[in-house]
Amino acid sequence: MTGTGPGQSVAGGLPPVGTPFDPTIGYPADVPAGYEDTDEGFAGVITTADAVGNTQQVYCIDIRTSTYTGLGYESGSWDESNVPNIGYVNQVLNSYYPDQPGLPAEAPNDNIRAAAVQAAVWFFSDGYVLEDTDAVRPYTEAIVAAVLAAGPLTEPPAPNVSIDPPVAAGPTDGVTGPFTINSDAGTITVGVPDGYTLYTDPAGTVPLVGTTVTPGTQLWVRNDNQTTDPVVLTATAVVPVQTGNVYLYAGNNPSVTTAQKLILAADAQIESNAQATAEFFEAGDLTVSKSFAGEGAGLQGDISLIVDCGASGAFTFDIPAGTAETVTETVTGLPVGTVCSVTEPVTGSTTAVTVTPVLPEPVTIADGENVLAVTNTVDLNPGSLLVTKAITGTGAGLQDDIAIHVQCGEGLVDEVFVLEAGTTAGEYTQLYEGIPAGTLCNISEPTSGANEDVTVESTFTGGVSILPGETQAVGVTNLYAPVPVTERLPKTGAESMRLALMGGGAVIAGSALVLASLRRRQG
Repeated sequence: MTGTGPGQSVAGGLPPVGTPFDPTIGYPADVPAGYEDTDEGFAGVITTADAVGNTQQVYCIDIRTSTYTGLGYESGSWDESNVPNIGYVNQVLNSYYPDQPGLPAEAPNDNIRAAAVQAAVWFFSDGYVLEDTDAVRPYTEAIVAAVLAAGPLTEPPAPNVSIDPPVAAGPTDGVTGPFTINSDAGTITVGVPDGYTLYTDPAGTVPLVGTTVTPGTQLWVRNDNQTTDPVVLTATAVVPVQTGNVYLYAGNNPSVTTAQKLILAADAQIESNAQATAEFFEAGDLTVSKSFAGEGAGLQGDISLIVDCGASGAFTFDIPAGTAETVTETVTGLPVGTVCSVTEPVTGSTTAVTVTPVLPEPVTIADGENVLAVTNTVDLNPGSLLVTKAITGTGAGLQDDIAIHVQCGEGLVDEVFVLEAGTTAGEYTQLYEGIPAGTLCNISEPTSGANEDVTVESTFTGGVSILPGETQAVGVTNLYAPVPVTERLPKTGAESMRLALMGGGAVIAGSALVLASLRRRQG
């Protein structure tokens, strides 16, 4: 605060401290009963200046608190100011002097204009009402009526100088960051105290040259003494600031605990700054290892590990399918005392293999190297054998029993299944499940069903080795052909009757003639 500009004294009253007031009901005809008499020696523009000489015009939004030359201010938000009806205050500022020179036009000079505007601001911020005899009152009353009709305005954007994030931490033997510097200004001045150095790369090998950067620049901070002492990084730029921005006491005078709240009365160029804190901690490294065991190692699918280190972050490591050798990843710069745990949401299990991860207990980071070791046991899934027996040919159905012998490994499967005599043409299957991968399976046909009535030609698909998680198919196809009647051996009794029924009408007729002849001889 550097002094005062246009303005003059006014006389009026304030509601008792803590008494609510509602400015939307309009400006009272006189100071309401019960109000405290409050004559202000100065109501008007207050002047301020920044460190590089830019000057600004502000109004008071805190009538009960004083300010004076030399007190420092910093930008704040409307919420931080805790001033009621500040949206109406902003409407006053954007509609009248000095943001709008010469308004209100009815006022004879800038002193009265500034006093009338300040009194209107106080009406909305503190409930201040001018006496009906005060010369400034008519102008203030008109301002309040116009502002109530227009309605409140929203909060303007804050001065655009920022550092993101406001706090970052890194190891004492490394750099902390990145801090991203932004502003509407073309250049921004940045700085840290002696004993700290700014870098433009994450490895901390390229020091910042000079003290100015452009918007969007990323910076890292090193503690040259490698201690845990934090440091404040400052970014400063002269930026345009809109009417309605709030300024709060910066506490630069140890003997002054509080000071008047101010609000910018007209757009201005102001040197603004932002701050961020770089913190440093003793650090350790975490090595995450992934090893594989089991006969199926290398056949698994993709694997994903998540290492959760709480506030220090979560780290995901992806291991591609088919990996069989031990894999290691390292997380550096974790604060000592951090607790890290590992999970494996994607284990790599497939139809061919089952993967069983063995996860370690969480580890508390100590200075130096720390290890989380995860072992995956990869077991081959069992497979299946599908045996198919195909009966084909014109003689199908004339054959005797068919026996298929299935053998897998050393007694894992040793079974004979039978298709009864007379089974018609078609495919007949038998499924054997749960056979260990790699087992050799064979089929044979000890009994093919051939007899005096049919011949058989058998075709085998051969033996197979069971694959993990898959079904292997084997089979035998029998082609049956009827033996010509002239080549068949004579049949008697039931066999003759069966063949007659199966052999067609000529055989039936012949049998009937033989039976008739026998009857005649007996007669």
